Amino acid sequence: MRNNRDKSLDIAKAICIILMVVGHSGCPTYLNDFVYMFHMPCFFFVSGWLLNDKYITDLKTGLIQKAKGSYYPFVKWTLIFLLFHNVFVSMHIYENSYSWQTFIERIVRAFTMTGSESLLGGFWFLISLFWASIISLLFLNMLSRKNLLTENNVAGGVISILVTAVLWHFNPIPLPQMFGEQTLLATAFYLSGYLCRKKNMRFDYQLIAGLLLLIVPAIAAFFVKLNMATVQGWLVSVDYAIAMAGTMSIVLLSRELSRHRIAPIFAYIGDKTLYILAFHFLAFKPVSFVYLHFNGLPIDLLTMFPVLEETNSWMWIVYVISGIIFPLAIWELIHHIFVSNKTSTSKKYI
Repeated sequence: MRNNRDKSLDIAKAICIILMVVGHSGCPTYLNDFVYMFHMPCFFFVSGWLLNDKYITDLKTGLIQKAKGSYYPFVKWTLIFLLFHNVFVSMHIYENSYSWQTFIERIVRAFTMTGSESLLGGFWFLISLFWASIISLLFLNMLSRKNLLTENNVAGGVISILVTAVLWHFNPIPLPQMFGEQTLLATAFYLSGYLCRKKNMRFDYQLIAGLLLLIVPAIAAFFVKLNMATVQGWLVSVDYAIAMAGTMSIVLLSRELSRHRIAPIFAYIGDKTLYILAFHFLAFKPVSFVYLHFNGLPIDLLTMFPVLEETNSWMWIVYVISGIIFPLAIWELIHHIFVSNKTSTSKKYI
């Protein structure tokens, strides 16, 4: 199954996950504003692009698969990090310990996808991905059952969702954030990815087109701060347009990169984005500890999240390197243990 996978999509995911780590690293303000305009929308777009058509007609299987892809890892890793919360307090990573009552509350929030640990702050993506994929599957299945699954109707769905998101702040009934503009935008990007795959969009000059599209968020970042997790009102439509320009840029540049020798490195990173998402905040802590130690600063500052507030201007680069390499090392360790145990078990029964 992996052999048929479009490696350019793994490269796109790699670029986006690297940009996510950059955005959390304490990088310069302009770079942060630029990255936040499109790096997470691109993830939802690629997820929609990868949606298998068979899940649209086989809805039950599709819903189960989407739950496995987002709900299961959310709960699993949240519970693991929750288990180590008080250990992290003793290591000065967190400030306050959890009582038994708080542990129970946090377990419930994990299973209901209403909250996670601070070190898993990026897991809001999995919450929105879960709901975006569920909403998209239900919508596409409805169109399919009525023989209305056309590109125009899918595009109409995207527009309807965006209009709903623009008007959402007028909603008089307070609802959890997972049912707000954030997830509505995630659904719009998800369906947009599916639609673009169906249209089989091609550009003759991918590199030039990709660079030109990247200019849109690059210029916009000078004038406005946009973030799909916080945007409201008419700015939702602006955010969507700019994010789509940045997203298509990443997709096109990834196709170009797939032709070069560096492609396997990016594909490797892109295939392990969940581990980087889960462990990059924790990976920042050793960097902060070393900085505090060599500068004679109190260890209590290690609780600063996600990185130290006052550091040298180049420290964000070190954070980025650690935020990528450390999670990949954890994946290799877990994979090595899993493969070793599997091999040992197989030999036992030979």
